[in-house]
Amino acid sequence: MTQFHKTLPRKVEFARDALVTLIHDRKMNSGDRLPAYSVLREDLGLGSQTIAGAVNLLSEAGVLEVRDKVGIFVKDPDGGLLTGRTIAVAVRPIEGSAYGATLCAFIQKILSERNCRCLTFFRSSQKTAGAELSEFPGLEQAVLEHRCDGVITLCPFSPRAVDAMKKQGIRCCFVGDDDLEVLDFGVVIEVGRFIGSAVRGLRKAGCRRIIQFAVSEDQLRSRSAGNVPGMIGVSYEGGAAIAGKLLAMKPDERPDGIISDDDIVVSGFLAQLFSSQLPDVRYLPMIATIIHRELGERYPSDRMLLYEQSIGEYAGLAVDLLLAALRGKEVPGSRIVYRFRPVMKA
Repeated sequence: MTQFHKTLPRKVEFARDALVTLIHDRKMNSGDRLPAYSVLREDLGLGSQTIAGAVNLLSEAGVLEVRDKVGIFVKDPDGGLLTGRTIAVAVRPIEGSAYGATLCAFIQKILSERNCRCLTFFRSSQKTAGAELSEFPGLEQAVLEHRCDGVITLCPFSPRAVDAMKKQGIRCCFVGDDDLEVLDFGVVIEVGRFIGSAVRGLRKAGCRRIIQFAVSEDQLRSRSAGNVPGMIGVSYEGGAAIAGKLLAMKPDERPDGIISDDDIVVSGFLAQLFSSQLPDVRYLPMIATIIHRELGERYPSDRMLLYEQSIGEYAGLAVDLLLAALRGKEVPGSRIVYRFRPVMKA
């Protein structure tokens, strides 16, 4: 059980949430007896009066039943739809990112299904380097005041931010790409593996002039596909700009194979490629990219090598990994790897 800071306001509410969490974690059924007050005091780090107040709240809500001189028993094992743990979710600005918004929404949904309260904090900058807690308005205060039991972050945190959370006893689960450092533990998607597989797939299909799209020089270096050159393009507009550059090249110098892990960049690239050539589309390279099961991407080309990811599965792994750590269970190494599934070959 998470030990709550004794100087926090609303201690009874924290004790109430902790008791609901205990019921969930131990998979208690209707009629099961709660531990004695002496055990609850040690587990929660709170006094008998505070715990008694929480028991009264849960009794009034129909979650617990107090039997005089017998004990406290579970009446509603679902917790009366009350939440247990409070989890903070730290995300980068999601404007223009359907993937980021969808991943955040799935994490929130799954936390709710696990009877957790979710607090979402958005990063105030677009920087890609390790984030500080202060870059997420409200998060630093929530950590210092123990308003959350754990953190799921979609942004890489700086070592200083991770140390600050560890000092407060708050576990942090990273959710992101495998080329970013996991400073505590996390779930990563194998972007590096995808790129290597995409290169092999394109070459097997006969492509000889392959290029790779990236959103920055740093990303291009960290996700290098060997001797495959790269081009920088950010979001939809960046993909469209790359299409214009390729169309300006001599036909026999244009790449015939393209790799991109960003579906928004690919959408902009294809839209500009088609609109600039209509009604006679002569240049159409083969593209290896990632699609997301829940977003249902559709591309106006059959020259695609597609790899599928389920955002829901990915989010569920992260939530369950963090909750397992909060329950005191051993997490499997520093990271769980989520692999893409090849779904179509051109």
